[in-house]
Amino acid sequence: MPVVIKSFMGIFFFSLIVFLGIGMIGYQTDASRAISYKRDTIEALQNSNFAPSVINACILAGAEQEYEVSIDVSHEDGSNRVYTKDALASDGADAQAVCVTVLYKSRLPFLGAEMTNRLRGFAK
Repeated sequence: MPVVIKSFMGIFFFSLIVFLGIGMIGYQTDASRAISYKRDTIEALQNSNFAPSVINACILAGAEQEYEVSIDVSHEDGSNRVYTKDALASDGADAQAVCVTVLYKSRLPFLGAEMTNRLRGFAK
């Protein structure tokens, strides 16, 4: 009888470790995708010299991937504008630098945990 109980406890703990491991791999995958998206967005903005069409395309592409993207554009005169999916860019003249903020959700499904994480990057 003690062997049966130990066997079932072993199977239970083994399956618990497997499901937690799979959840952590998924969590890390979510983070890696968001980091790659942020890096690609910054590169695209730098290559386009902060063109409004590219700003809008990056924001909308992030929305398709369930990211909340905001791009804060600093102008040469010291002013700045923040663009989101609700307020898209229309003028990109004299843009000097941008700050890209990406909010994404990470989940650990087995534990039922969901966290919102923030990534920031800057481009000149």
